[in-house]
Amino acid sequence: MGHAPRRGVPRTACAVLYGDGRRLFGLAARAAGLAALGGLLVTALGFLVAWPAFTEMRRGAIAARRMEDSYGPSGLLVQDLWLIALAGLPFLVLLLHLGCASVQTAATRAVADREDHLPAEGASGPAGSPATTSAPPAGGRGRGRFGAALGAYLLRAAVVWAPLVAGILVSEYFTTTLFREYTAIVPKWEYPTRFALLHDGAPLLGLAITLVLRLGWALAPAAAAAEHLGPLGALRRSWTLVWGGATAWLRTLAAALPLGALTVGAYFLLHAAARPLRSGASSLFLAWGTDNTYTAYCVGILAPIAAALLLSGALTLPPAHVVLAVLRHRLAGARERRAPGDAVTAAGRA
Repeated sequence: MGHAPRRGVPRTACAVLYGDGRRLFGLAARAAGLAALGGLLVTALGFLVAWPAFTEMRRGAIAARRMEDSYGPSGLLVQDLWLIALAGLPFLVLLLHLGCASVQTAATRAVADREDHLPAEGASGPAGSPATTSAPPAGGRGRGRFGAALGAYLLRAAVVWAPLVAGILVSEYFTTTLFREYTAIVPKWEYPTRFALLHDGAPLLGLAITLVLRLGWALAPAAAAAEHLGPLGALRRSWTLVWGGATAWLRTLAAALPLGALTVGAYFLLHAAARPLRSGASSLFLAWGTDNTYTAYCVGILAPIAAALLLSGALTLPPAHVVLAVLRHRLAGARERRAPGDAVTAAGRA
């Protein structure tokens, strides 16, 4: 007895969200709340470390005002603030990935509970015995490991961005004076026209490698959560699923581009809507904190950014991770169905 083909990835994702959307969005909201508390703690520590720099700026502004002169913070003070911000960035990224891993784990469980009760796409079997797809661990509780998904997120982030950062550093080293005071070898910045390839080519090459890796590993967290794989195994599994089929990479790209556009668009819209928080946060800090206007300025800049990031994550993470979980399940099932045919073909050629 034949079975009808399954629904497409978007329709299946909508069905999962219809059945488990309230739970997934609730989890995303709780994850955003916890990330807000952790981010507030990291930001407060960053401001405490940067307090001497803010105090020096305030003193310079007061002295310039007394002399009826203009004042601008020195480059070293601004550089110190940037270094402190970069030092706190990994902790904020960790908080983001903690929330992503929790939502991805729950989304993977929801998709597995639904897909395991449906026949394989285009498969057939005896009446009363539905065809099976990939063999996940028995029991809904066993599916979806938070630690595995988190490890895949962290390893992917570290490796994916490395080529782009390396390309930018190579370009800056050979075409600017940025590292002249910090390296023993003097950069060849005196002849920038002779290093146009390094100036533009290195970052572009790094960006191309980053995009290829990011697409190939787009399903790594979902694979880690669904198949109980370690970080390296999840990356290999995702790479095999995406680049192992004739149209798998195209299906992944067709899912990743709209999801990326949805996330970025939601962030920019929410950031524009949260702009009134800038003046409100600065005024509130000046009223209840110190009278340091430079600190209040930084607080005003960070407030709408934080609000937009948290809200966009709470709204876009559930549908995005459900789509990726469904896509991984379908690509894994298609690959397993192709495996016996490939084995028979190889045996026949031998």
